[in-house]
Amino acid sequence: MKNILRFLFVVFCLFTITNPLHAQWIQTNGPYGGAVSSFAVSGTNLFAGTEGGCVSLSTNNGTSWTAASIGLTSTGVGVLAVLGTNLFAGTYGGGVFFPPTTAQAGLRRVPA
Repeated sequence: MKNILRFLFVVFCLFTITNPLHAQWIQTNGPYGGAVSSFAVSGTNLFAGTEGGCVSLSTNNGTSWTAASIGLTSTGVGVLAVLGTNLFAGTYGGGVFFPPTTAQAGLRRVPA
């Protein structure tokens, strides 16, 4: 009898504890430029790279997005990475680009 009560208690606890853990998804306004292929975070900045060759920046947890791909000459951002204060954008066949982590600086191609 004790084993059945323990089992029922554990099942009850699992259902009541895990129910509030479901994610609540909210659609954001962007980023635009095609399917999002990569994300990177630097401090409070959230970057999204798209297959259309756009890097977008959000400073408010995805509520709004601005273009951060000024100077990006290649289409298709496959991967984003942050090292220190630099954001690196790996593109499909166009090389690797980097700016400081501000949208105004413009992206520069990493020399081969």
